Amino acid sequence: MSVFQLIYRSKANAYFSDDDLIQLLRQCRTKNIEKKVTGLLLYGYGSFIQLLEGEEKVVRDLYLHRIAPDPRHRDPVILHQHYVPKRLFKDWSMAFQPLNAERVKDLSGYLEPEQSSKSGKNLLAPLRLLEVMQGFALDMQRKD
Repeated sequence: MSVFQLIYRSKANAYFSDDDLIQLLRQCRTKNIEKKVTGLLLYGYGSFIQLLEGEEKVVRDLYLHRIAPDPRHRDPVILHQHYVPKRLFKDWSMAFQPLNAERVKDLSGYLEPEQSSKSGKNLLAPLRLLEVMQGFALDMQRKD
């Protein structure tokens, strides 16, 4: 059975300390377990990128009614949404990875996609973003 994935990016309204991130992750994980949503949250340099996966109606509702209006961030933009054959983060109600400089350079096209081509859209950006997130998933599986 296929699963719906949604990836968005946003900008933090304030600096998130380790304690702030731990609190945010606890809230995400509690809600996600209830709703059978899994995913990955990336944070670094004042930006969030999050992948959510689960039943389409549940994921869209979570994004539209809880995540997008959350005052802790601004300018949320959906980068990619599609169905996949299976969950990428099946064992994590919300995995977390800080973005480091090496990974950020790979993601620069996703943070400002309108600057990446004349048409205003980088058509390969979602595929590269998925590759990076799959890399995070593999790294985390190796640690388990």
